[in-house]
Amino acid sequence: MLGVLFFTTITNIFALNNLQSDVQQIAKGAIIVAAVLVQRRTASTT
Repeated sequence: MLGVLFFTTITNIFALNNLQSDVQQIAKGAIIVAAVLVQRRTASTT
């Protein structure tokens, strides 16, 4: 649920700043990859 809220907020911020759609997609993809890496790192240490 928080992920949906986060991405909706990010999408609105991008729209307000008139970012190109390809830049928006790259940024969202980078956020997803970073979240997966953080989750894997924390899961491997426990």
